[in-house]
Amino acid sequence: MQPISPLSLDLIDDAWTSEVPSPPHDSLSPADRLQHLEKFPLSYLGVTRAPEDMTPGQPMSPGDLLEAGRKSLDLLLERGVFNLATAPRYFIYRLSIDDHSQTGLVCGVDVSAYDNGQIRIHERTKQQRALHLAHHLDVVGAQSSPIALAARPQTGLAASLEALTSSVPKLDFVSIDGLRQQVWPVSDPDDAHRLESALDDEPLYLIDGHHRAAAASVHRASRVDYGGLETGDGPVASNPEPSPGIDWMLGVIFPIEELRNQAFHRVLPMQHNDQLLDYLTSDCRAVSVAEVATRRPSEVPIGVRDDAGHLSWYLADLPLDQSVVGPAAILANLDPVRVQQQILETVLDIDETRPAKRLQHRAGTSGVDGTESDAGALIRPGEAAIITRPVTMDQLMTASDNGLVMPPKSTYFLPKVRSGIFLHRKFQI
Repeated sequence: MQPISPLSLDLIDDAWTSEVPSPPHDSLSPADRLQHLEKFPLSYLGVTRAPEDMTPGQPMSPGDLLEAGRKSLDLLLERGVFNLATAPRYFIYRLSIDDHSQTGLVCGVDVSAYDNGQIRIHERTKQQRALHLAHHLDVVGAQSSPIALAARPQTGLAASLEALTSSVPKLDFVSIDGLRQQVWPVSDPDDAHRLESALDDEPLYLIDGHHRAAAASVHRASRVDYGGLETGDGPVASNPEPSPGIDWMLGVIFPIEELRNQAFHRVLPMQHNDQLLDYLTSDCRAVSVAEVATRRPSEVPIGVRDDAGHLSWYLADLPLDQSVVGPAAILANLDPVRVQQQILETVLDIDETRPAKRLQHRAGTSGVDGTESDAGALIRPGEAAIITRPVTMDQLMTASDNGLVMPPKSTYFLPKVRSGIFLHRKFQI
């Protein structure tokens, strides 16, 4: 089965590339996102605001928040931010920062491929977040945040994409965080066919956008079976009739060999560090250490910064599960899994699949040396951070191929695709 299709996509006009494309949602706190919107009021963050992004002191109902997102998109369209699509087509999208570059195929991804497992997932999703995004699809009626997928090296996708990027790109700009983004349209039908053939009957690995993919599935099912979705303040579906476009979600497919993954650390804001230290030394079998660069496979570093700013390091011994064999052993012994089972759930009674004010996820570098220049710099006064090793590509593919899922926020692929560049309106095909 061919899991991809060209889409009718509006493309941002070059004149707006410094104002509209938004930073990655997960890399900013709600306060950071509000600050970005104050500086760039036309940022696409205004369209994708989540409940946690509401301005303090100005509560909004879920329906009102979604309507505000739709009005933000209407304003962008009125201002002529996007060049309107003329026909369905593929695009090539390259992200470059520092010494790293990755090139992907922007396309429609079949929602059925997600439902039947041809698109393979590796993380659990939070139902509340997926449902909010499904409501967003209903009310706003547009997609501009592509899900990111990976294709295995044997598909030859990398070579096919490289052959189509020798010409001058349609877009070429650098965002405020230093990310260079380039876009080439694929106009030749023969080129499009070669790209499709490279991915025909091949599995795709979902690397970023698990909640957006789940939302697309929920959204399509609700339109087909029930005629729309509801929120706490009543129906919000603006167009309850099914349409062919709801079968496709906006995505970008990268060759897996070009991707980089970082760790997602678990951060615990603690009012009383003495209580946490008791947990560490008793329940978690943690010992105080001067540095954490050298550690056994079963040991996980925990950094605690007191209110005065002093940083202390501990190593918690989280035993590996020797009773599990085969692919399941890979999942069982990943840092995020053992941290979830042996610290968050057992000691702190935190379920990562549910919203928890006591827990934050903060992306970090792939290594840990215990200095201010590395993971320690992520820990603020009055916080503790459980530092995890990054999941490797082989571990991700093995888990995905065997239907095994990790806790939320187990991977953090950089650079991230951005919103506000491609626009799939009203789910046209």
